[in-house]
Amino acid sequence: MLEGTLVDLVPFEDDFAIYLETWMNEEAWFRAHVWERREPHTEDDVKKYIENMEKSERGGLIGFQAKNGDPIGALIFDHEWTRVRKAEVRVVVGDARYEGTDEALDGLLMLVRYCFETRNLHRLDAVALPFHETWIEHLRRAGFVHEGTLRQHIRWDGDYVDLEMFGLLQSEWPGYAQKVAELSLQPSGIEPKPKPEKKDQKEAQPS
Repeated sequence: MLEGTLVDLVPFEDDFAIYLETWMNEEAWFRAHVWERREPHTEDDVKKYIENMEKSERGGLIGFQAKNGDPIGALIFDHEWTRVRKAEVRVVVGDARYEGTDEALDGLLMLVRYCFETRNLHRLDAVALPFHETWIEHLRRAGFVHEGTLRQHIRWDGDYVDLEMFGLLQSEWPGYAQKVAELSLQPSGIEPKPKPEKKDQKEAQPS
């Protein structure tokens, strides 16, 4: 576990992976991946995704949760280019109650911290749909710079839409502690949800 100010990072093991099947079929997942497709992800799809990310040498999947243990979502870095030392980052706020909160922002800051301070990357890329205001606001607050607009770059809900491009250099990152101090992060006070039962536990119960 890697501890942050409002959230902690945790591995996608069984107790956390149980949430991903729901998250991968919700709007937040598709927005984060700027992916218009809506075919349902099956349980097998989710397992394969987790396995592929675990094996990947160019990316990673990290869970993040509130200090009370409430699972919030997934932090993803992908397409790591070792020669240039850069990667693309995404934050999936699986629990919609945390959308736009400082917990979600701290998740992004912790992902940046990991990429710069642990993996020693030189640059991070991020993309955003123009109507995803909360994600764009979090990118700006984290220090990402808007670097351009790809006009009518993808299809979304039947229309052509722009894609906003953001970047952050390691030299622009003041360090996690200083960034958190600048932002004065505040907990949202959201009450944790009851943890779901594992499928094998449900199957073991008598009918």
